[in-house]
Amino acid sequence: MFPAYAYLSAYDRHKKLINDYFTLYGGSMTSLKRDTSRDKTDYDVIRENHRFLWDQDNDKPDTWGARLAKKYYDKLFKEYCIADLTYYKENKVALRWRTEKEVIVGKGQFECGNKRCKEKEELKSWEVNFGYIEHGQKKNALIKLRLCPECSTKLNYRSQKREVKRNKTLKRLGTNTEILSNTPSTSTVHMKTEENEARNSIEKSVEETEKNESNIWKEKPIENLDKTREEEFEEYLADLLI
Repeated sequence: MFPAYAYLSAYDRHKKLINDYFTLYGGSMTSLKRDTSRDKTDYDVIRENHRFLWDQDNDKPDTWGARLAKKYYDKLFKEYCIADLTYYKENKVALRWRTEKEVIVGKGQFECGNKRCKEKEELKSWEVNFGYIEHGQKKNALIKLRLCPECSTKLNYRSQKREVKRNKTLKRLGTNTEILSNTPSTSTVHMKTEENEARNSIEKSVEETEKNESNIWKEKPIENLDKTREEEFEEYLADLLI
């Protein structure tokens, strides 16, 4: 004969088995709870194995947590940094790299790099020697930061940083009438000819690029391709960063 609980639903069968267990052996539900004090999320693993800079030659991730942190690091954009200037008076500045979402909205480049500032006017670029302690080791990294005037004052509160200025670009040919007026006519004709040749070369390259892009859409898609473990890992990280 089948037991009485064989015809019950899965949940009712589970409750009956638990009740029978407590009836025979005693105890309470608390004794069956799993210890969750040592559980870790993906963010906990990344935080433990995170590095501000990875050396592509020497830093080889040897564990699953290190590989996950390295994949996360590869997803970051390492041209400009985002700063936290909360403790600037104590000469403590927190820095991190930008995420894809911040790059899209222009945070840290076209908007002040202080994470609590939204200013977009009169931004200045600063070169900072960032000293930090990572996994018990003292390290240094030269980074770039874009800040508004107020946040720039906070950054330079204790020590003056180096401002990065762009070189002034030369004016386009044919726009400076003073130069053209003092130049012989033969030289003017020569400059105009070079300008036309450069313009034609640019137009030709643009046409070739558009042609190549149109050919890409004409190609037949490759079907039934099995995803590699690396591609699945990339998709997992993309979902994690959303």
